[in-house]
Amino acid sequence: MRQKYISEPFVEERAEQPYVGIPIVAGLSEWDEVNGLVGELFDWLKKRGIKPAGAPFFRYWCMGDSEGKYKMEVGVPVKRMVSVDERVVASYIPGGSYLRALHKGHPDELEKSLDALEQWAIHEGLDIDKRWEGEDEIWNGRFEFYVTDPETEPDLNKWAIEIAFLLMRDDAA
Repeated sequence: MRQKYISEPFVEERAEQPYVGIPIVAGLSEWDEVNGLVGELFDWLKKRGIKPAGAPFFRYWCMGDSEGKYKMEVGVPVKRMVSVDERVVASYIPGGSYLRALHKGHPDELEKSLDALEQWAIHEGLDIDKRWEGEDEIWNGRFEFYVTDPETEPDLNKWAIEIAFLLMRDDAA
């Protein structure tokens, strides 16, 4: 696979990982609000003396409905499950096999990398863990991990974003 923005894809087994997150339903015009939830989560963790156990991420449950709204969570991995409140939820990144690649460049170009990774999976005969409910495409594990810290690298063109798609288990196919 030769794409301008994406590294060579690979499959990796990952253990289950607890996280805290804030669910949101948003369209692209509301992405500033989505991005703002990252800081809110870090503030929430800091007030409780909880250290993040990895990069913040977006978890997509539904890739846009008839109104173009994404059902998603903005999350931060933690070492163990924690008590939450009415706004912040606790959950797990599922364990299993993930198709992964690294998007290198501006987040506005991320869609090209996502499409390329999904096409690579199809070409390789990999079954992504997703399903259709009516018109809605539901993903059980679609993640974007924002591995570049914007405080240390403000140039969006130099960002790295890990893309991870959960694959179907062999016994679930």
